[in-house]
Amino acid sequence: MFFLIKLHRRFAVVGVVCLLILTLAAVISLGRRADTMYSVNAEGEKYIKWVDFTVPSSLMRQAMEMDISSRGEESDVPLDWIEMLSYLGAKYGGDFGRYKKEDLQKLAETLREGKMMTELTEKMQYYSYYHEAYTAVLGGLVGQYEIQNDSGDWEQRYGLKAFLPIAKGYDYSHYDDFGAGRDYGYSRKHLGHDMMALTGTPVIAIESGVIEVMGWNQYGGWRIGVRSFDGRRYYYYAHLRQNRPFADGLEEGQVVMAGDVIGYVGRTGYSATENTNGIKQSHLHYGLQLIFDESQKEGVNQIWIDLYDFTQLLSTRRSGTVRDDETKEHSRAVKTREIVPENHFVPSGPPPDEGEIIPDSENAVRDVDSDRSEAVMKAELPILMYHDLFRDPARQATYTVTPLQFENDLKYLKEHGYHTVTTREAANFVMRGISLPDNPVMITFDDGHYNNLHYAQPLLEKYGMRAVLFVVGEYCERGTMEGEENPNYSYITWERLSKISNGSVWDIQSHSWGMHDDGSGGTRFGAGRKAGESDGDYFAALSEDISKITDKLSQITGYRPTAFAYPYGETDPTAERTLREAGYEMTVCSTTGKAVLEEGRPETLYMMKRLPRTNTKSVAELLD
Repeated sequence: MFFLIKLHRRFAVVGVVCLLILTLAAVISLGRRADTMYSVNAEGEKYIKWVDFTVPSSLMRQAMEMDISSRGEESDVPLDWIEMLSYLGAKYGGDFGRYKKEDLQKLAETLREGKMMTELTEKMQYYSYYHEAYTAVLGGLVGQYEIQNDSGDWEQRYGLKAFLPIAKGYDYSHYDDFGAGRDYGYSRKHLGHDMMALTGTPVIAIESGVIEVMGWNQYGGWRIGVRSFDGRRYYYYAHLRQNRPFADGLEEGQVVMAGDVIGYVGRTGYSATENTNGIKQSHLHYGLQLIFDESQKEGVNQIWIDLYDFTQLLSTRRSGTVRDDETKEHSRAVKTREIVPENHFVPSGPPPDEGEIIPDSENAVRDVDSDRSEAVMKAELPILMYHDLFRDPARQATYTVTPLQFENDLKYLKEHGYHTVTTREAANFVMRGISLPDNPVMITFDDGHYNNLHYAQPLLEKYGMRAVLFVVGEYCERGTMEGEENPNYSYITWERLSKISNGSVWDIQSHSWGMHDDGSGGTRFGAGRKAGESDGDYFAALSEDISKITDKLSQITGYRPTAFAYPYGETDPTAERTLREAGYEMTVCSTTGKAVLEEGRPETLYMMKRLPRTNTKSVAELLD
């Protein structure tokens, strides 16, 4: 952050010079960190090169409702929901696991009292980045529009202008599948969002814009792409119905309005032969690509957004349709409109479909400046591994410590300048080049014992530190059924886990659903393979376990887990591949040692070593 330093005249000249040097060094350092968020095109223009949009749907909805209600006659201070979300994004570095519900309310109250956002963000180094990034995602969703009433007159409204892509009255289901593996054609990640619905379900234009591409693609089948008027958002709708994929009369270059019917759900694609149903289950795949520079339309520079929470927000507004029995075509039931800008974006050629994205390579993800030092490129990250905390010496075992021992560990870390980091911060360093603090350390607790909350949480709060909580689904289920909170034997309940998920202490991640003790009489040890178990049986068991804990934690915490701790440290090559395909970007094991992260090398995030804290070896000894 930048600080304006006013020096009193009586300061010595030497002091002034020293302060100027320190200030200049800070500016240079911050500038280098900011550079990891931007690229420069051939014309010398700076543009954002990545966006990790992780704002929870509940927070988006609250901020949006504040924005809408502030435009009423009784309010004299309009609130901008994107500005407020950007403020919180900058405050927490995009990690909304640290968000507290009262933060938004306090921010809104401060703005209503007359404070300007420019004042509040004056010393926020990354506010401008988050504001530009979040505007690119949400900029077309809320504003003025008109709706036609029963008399045919147009009424002006202010609110959510966008629509869910599945028409009103039609059932659908969905889950957070962004980043999951796809292997048709070549191995790649799923860069969109699947909404399961029956064949023939009308597909709705989310936002107004220009049809940029429509036709057949072997990966997406019949698909249509719509570019927003400001050119920043490209909506991709795929796997549309065989024989009649599009709404009648549509063509490339045509303007469609938010709420219009543009096509019908199907299961086409995964075939080089046009008009083929190569998908087993009918569903709509839709994606949102951000474009800050035309170079991002193709290749490895593309930015696609996780749309699970985005979809949850849009579910509050759905466009009803009417069917023409003669033509069997659907059209919108209620007309809305907005002013189409005279200088709206004109397509210069279609961007590639999701299936045409060039697979990541080491050169693609690394943006290495020759002037950067090796120290910047790599980071040593000690990961401390804890389990139980017991006061009673009689309950001590190898991997248990007392609350006093844990507090002494935290004191040591504090006194020696260590800074705790989360799994997201570690991943951001590797995948996006965002710097870690000096002397980073990660504190982890395995299994999900209630004593972690009872003893460790107050101490972490006292010393201003965070920790990763790797929970076992079956243990939390057991704790919930028993309903007790005893630090001597209880596990954390789902209710308690939900309450701490948005706090400033815990980063909640996965330790499997039931592979810590799968009830097989010891024939499976951790996430390892049973003796004689076939590839298919092992993959099925592992996939079911991972899917179950992932879905449950997503439901309980509001965010998808991205880190996995292997029970007992036992694993198998199949386990690593399965976790990666399920969207996990980090795994930790029980091998003793310090993890070493390297920017642009995702493999350094997997099978990361840890330092087990026993009751005989202190943190000081482990870090030595």
